[in-house]
Amino acid sequence: MIKISYIISAIIPTMILTVLFIGLKEKKDIFKLFIDGVIKGLKVIYNIFPYIFAITVVIGLIRSTNALDILIYPIRPILTKLGIDENIVPLFILRPLSGSASTSYVMELFKKLGPDSNPGKIASIIMGGTETTIYCTTILLGAVGIKKARGILIAGLMADFAAIITAILLVNLNIIKI
Repeated sequence: MIKISYIISAIIPTMILTVLFIGLKEKKDIFKLFIDGVIKGLKVIYNIFPYIFAITVVIGLIRSTNALDILIYPIRPILTKLGIDENIVPLFILRPLSGSASTSYVMELFKKLGPDSNPGKIASIIMGGTETTIYCTTILLGAVGIKKARGILIAGLMADFAAIITAILLVNLNIIKI
């Protein structure tokens, strides 16, 4: 019986050999095509770097200045009435902006309250059910030069909002046991 690890190890070399074989069969200059692909890839990186840099700086400023705490303070009474732990609210803001910042926040939350706490369970569902909407929209559409992204952004943020509300309801109403 063939072990799965052998099959997995053979996938990339098989793909490379297949591309080389097809290129030689069709009499294409494989090296030139490779170099052209590298140049196009570098152009994409060059085009999206400013967006990545800007989002990274904004996330750093938000976290280092405690701006999230300032944003949460006025809505604390509403959160309490809705049964939403204020420790989870920064994730609502960070998740659409950055995967790494939200992951870092969730790890801090797990250390502080534990992964089995209600905020820990909600955070886990949010991380699996939402996307880094603003980040992806900015990077992908910015790379191809699309300026009007309002509809895409609104739809993505609405989907994230629905996932957040669902996570809160599932955990607070004990519909899901994690």
